[in-house]
Amino acid sequence: MTAFQRILNIFLFPLIILGALLIAWILIKNKPERPAATPREVIPSVRYLEISAQDETPTIHTYGNVQSYFEAQLAAQVSGEIQDISAQFNAGQFVKKGELLLEIDPADYQAVIAEEEANLASMQQALAEEIIRSELAAEDWTESGRALDSASELTLRKPQLAAAQASVASAQASLQKAQLDLDRTKIRAPFDAIIQSRSASPGNIVSSGSSLGSLIATEKAEVRLPLTSAQVQRINLEALADTEDKHAPLNATLTTATLPQAQWTATLTRNEPSVNLNNQVIYVIGEIAEPFKDPQAFLPIGAFVDASIPANTIKDAYRVPNTALVEDHYVWIIDENTTLQRLPVTRLVADGDDLLLHIESIAKDASIQVAIRPLNSFRIGQKVNPIAKAQ
Repeated sequence: MTAFQRILNIFLFPLIILGALLIAWILIKNKPERPAATPREVIPSVRYLEISAQDETPTIHTYGNVQSYFEAQLAAQVSGEIQDISAQFNAGQFVKKGELLLEIDPADYQAVIAEEEANLASMQQALAEEIIRSELAAEDWTESGRALDSASELTLRKPQLAAAQASVASAQASLQKAQLDLDRTKIRAPFDAIIQSRSASPGNIVSSGSSLGSLIATEKAEVRLPLTSAQVQRINLEALADTEDKHAPLNATLTTATLPQAQWTATLTRNEPSVNLNNQVIYVIGEIAEPFKDPQAFLPIGAFVDASIPANTIKDAYRVPNTALVEDHYVWIIDENTTLQRLPVTRLVADGDDLLLHIESIAKDASIQVAIRPLNSFRIGQKVNPIAKAQ
């Protein structure tokens, strides 16, 4: 390669590259600019609920355990051998008031009655004889020409007569006691009940006071429900002590996880006179009528129940989902121009998943469209696409 060719290779190639770069720069520089695209306005869709002022009755939620109204522990009042037991005297069986549950061998008590009857007959005979002696003593005294009132009581046999009368009364009492002991050999249900337990069996020897079993009244049961001071202020406690039917009864609806498909009504009848020192709640007592009547909705004693109590009615309240309230003092509404406006409200009380609000700036007969789930990006006057929530 000659010197000229070497010089040409050194300078020519850089000039070619530099020229290509210059041409590329000129093309880019002279490229026509695209017109800027105008951004399309995005109108968000907002789901709303149309509401108006209504008289609302919120619900107070509490809980408790079912308790028996009457519960009797059966015990023997006389001693002896258990002779017979009723087939109904078993746990879970229903019995009526006065129904025979078991019987203690009555032979010894029948023998005592026979002895007491004989003793009474003897005392009655002695009394009859003493009456005749007393009458004869009075006749003898008057026949002697003396005044009857001058005779002493001993002469007229009055002490002997009183003793004979007392002996008859004592014998009658002994006979009544023997008859009562005989009656007590038959153990009967003291009220309509369901048997809770039985601890006696045929052939057992029992003494007075021996436990035989227990039973629970079927007429009604009770539930003890705690209420906070705020909840107490929202119900009418006067209805609990109303004996003249001046107020409608205050009822609680009970449900339990044991029988989720069933519910019961408990009528609140009274409240306890003191508050719980640990949590400062007050207890109200509800009565459940015939809790065992329906075999498909059998409410067992001791069951844990949830209770719903209707509170005092709130007039002209607005009900909204709890998600609609922002910062606890305003809601977003959609006006007639489908734009957002912020509306101040006063929170009254929660009712399940809803809130009850008071709104002063809205006419009572007017309805408003409240955004159910407001976003942080909402601004006053923002255009929206309203979507009504199905009621």
